[in-house]
Amino acid sequence: MSAAKEQKSSASLFKSLQDKNFFPVYLFYGEEEYLIEEYTDAVLSAVLQPGDADFNLDILYANDCDGAAIVNAAASFPMMADARVVVVKDFHALNEKSLSLLLKYVEKPSATTRLLLCSSELRAASAVIKKLTPYGFSLEAKPLYDNQIPPWIKNQLQKRGYTISDEAVAMLQANVGNSLRRLLSEIDKIELHLQGRKDIHIEDVETVVGLSKEFTVFELSDAVAEKKIKKSLRILNRLIDLGEPPIAILAMLTRHFVIIAKAKEMAAAKTQRDEIAKTLKIHTFFIDKYIHQTQLFTREHLTHIFSLLLNADQALKSSYQKPRLVLELLILEIYSLV
Repeated sequence: MSAAKEQKSSASLFKSLQDKNFFPVYLFYGEEEYLIEEYTDAVLSAVLQPGDADFNLDILYANDCDGAAIVNAAASFPMMADARVVVVKDFHALNEKSLSLLLKYVEKPSATTRLLLCSSELRAASAVIKKLTPYGFSLEAKPLYDNQIPPWIKNQLQKRGYTISDEAVAMLQANVGNSLRRLLSEIDKIELHLQGRKDIHIEDVETVVGLSKEFTVFELSDAVAEKKIKKSLRILNRLIDLGEPPIAILAMLTRHFVIIAKAKEMAAAKTQRDEIAKTLKIHTFFIDKYIHQTQLFTREHLTHIFSLLLNADQALKSSYQKPRLVLELLILEIYSLV
């Protein structure tokens, strides 16, 4: 099977590596950096034998090298091994000349080199990705959907020999969000907290993670929807101080009110709670919270809120106003609908 026709999924990647069916070029890109690292590590583990990395692994950063350096490394023969691996991180930073050299190489790559091109900045629609995809195994590292996070958490813990209750999973996701790296960091903390115990309950998550929960975008969304103005502004400013991108904050607020609007319509149609949760891909642990929040806003309120969210989005992208001020005004305007 040619690389261009290979199914672009993590399952097919791991299957091909298990079968020792290697490709000369791998293209790992997308928003979820942790998955890019996971894919990269999987290739390294499958291709390189113990001790091979000392002589047959090059890790290059596009900001510190050019296309010639990448091609030279990729064209080199392995030393006392079947193959060598060249990893290029942040390859989106290469200039046009370097990309041109790289494209010429991938058209006729070395049979004994596995070239890994990695970028968390590029997406499938990128012209660079479209040019390179036909010549290698291309896999986009997309953020997991809300409903994919719970099984991912359980799988990570299962690999470590732990079990976790559904309520604890829901609490962990709500407090930490969907960032896989942050979730793993909190899982590490929970593991230390357990001191040898193998079952994780909601109390464990509350103890370990609960102290930081008011500084997540999820908690901000709840505070805004609950019309808790002081808490909303406190969390907003803390998030911005911690470096949370304002556009990401706005995106999560928008998502939250979209769920509220849809839940309100479904509740009005006498839809059952479990069906609402399934349709909106919400854990049943949180459905009562959303249904409660639907009662705090009329349809007219929600229509106006979506207009406010759109205005804030335009202001963040084009206005001279400071992002902090844009979001503070948005929260105050939503609160004024009380």
